[in-house]
Amino acid sequence: MAGVLEVFTSTKTLIHSLDHKLGNVDTFGRVKCAVLGARGLVAQRLIQRLTDHHWFAPVMVVGSPESEGMMVSEIPWSFTEPRPALPDLCVTGIGEDGELAKQLISEGVRIVFSALPDSPASLIERDLAKSGLVVISHSTIHRHSHITPLVVPEVNNDHLRLLESQTEYGEGMLVSCSNCMVVPLAITLAPVIRDLPVVSITITTEQSLSGGGRKTLENSRIGIFPDSSIPGESKSVESELRRILGKYDGSTVKPLGLPIEANCKRVKREFGHSASVTLDFSRDISAHEITTSWSEFLSPVQHLDLPSGLKSPIIFVSNIDNISERSDNPENNSLLNSMEIYIGSIRVYGNSASFDVISDNTVRGAAGNSILLAEMMLAQGIIHDSSSVQLSSHYIQQK
Repeated sequence: MAGVLEVFTSTKTLIHSLDHKLGNVDTFGRVKCAVLGARGLVAQRLIQRLTDHHWFAPVMVVGSPESEGMMVSEIPWSFTEPRPALPDLCVTGIGEDGELAKQLISEGVRIVFSALPDSPASLIERDLAKSGLVVISHSTIHRHSHITPLVVPEVNNDHLRLLESQTEYGEGMLVSCSNCMVVPLAITLAPVIRDLPVVSITITTEQSLSGGGRKTLENSRIGIFPDSSIPGESKSVESELRRILGKYDGSTVKPLGLPIEANCKRVKREFGHSASVTLDFSRDISAHEITTSWSEFLSPVQHLDLPSGLKSPIIFVSNIDNISERSDNPENNSLLNSMEIYIGSIRVYGNSASFDVISDNTVRGAAGNSILLAEMMLAQGIIHDSSSVQLSSHYIQQK
């Protein structure tokens, strides 16, 4: 716990020294943030996990006309565990062009967690970044922009150097979060690729109903199930993994050159994305080599001791099928809940190895991942409060 307190204390000191007069922190020294989205599964998880966060204070929730004017606590709760205590906030509408940025900044917001669908995200997120805000996006539209980092905190935080190329955003930033199936795959593949001579990767996924969104989940509960195919998903998993596992060369990201083949399907399970992964190597391999690579894997997350960061995100189990859909206790709203990635059924034969992996797609694959990313950016000084509470001059000039 000492490490957590040290980082928290130093971060609070940094925030206060830079920003106390600017209004971007609440009375407890937490950085003010907003969530774009109110009814969606990722938005609800973001609100839930930010409610009692030690570093971040949610002060605005922005939703569609369907939710505008409702209290956050009145939004229908989509998860199986009891609804937690949520902040006493009224859902704000997006408003006319430019109004949202002004309102967010007037409320002292510094960080925006966006769980908007692609269509509104494409119109809003860049505009908010240009206004001087830090936008962490869950939409697909930015994931392959050459200047937008696509980051899994444990794997490729050095890709955040791409922010240096975001001159169009002035003092703002735009960072992208990956597909919710990609997060556990990237974390389990990164150490093996780093340590061992992998020559190809084959992935077969079984993705839960919640991965299709709130309406897919609601329909399934009344007996209406989607087709098992997920159009475009296999290519998305392949291309995002290549980018996340690629190398930052000082100006851009060079994608991983290894062949990756993914076959993705939807299954009748409410939560939890799983995958079977097969790795081919240039030589015979042992189970000990692979498990050692995972066991010894360290990242900046572990060094920084962040509120949402596990000491080791990978947990070995004998049978992946025994893992429940959600690993947390509904009575305990800890930020570490459901951030684990479980690996089981490890099999080695000559120059090939395979394993199964499962994680919570709404937390580890989505909301928990983006909050962990923001924690890391804050602790490393990438997010700071040097901007004014006024709209940035860069933004005004653009308008």
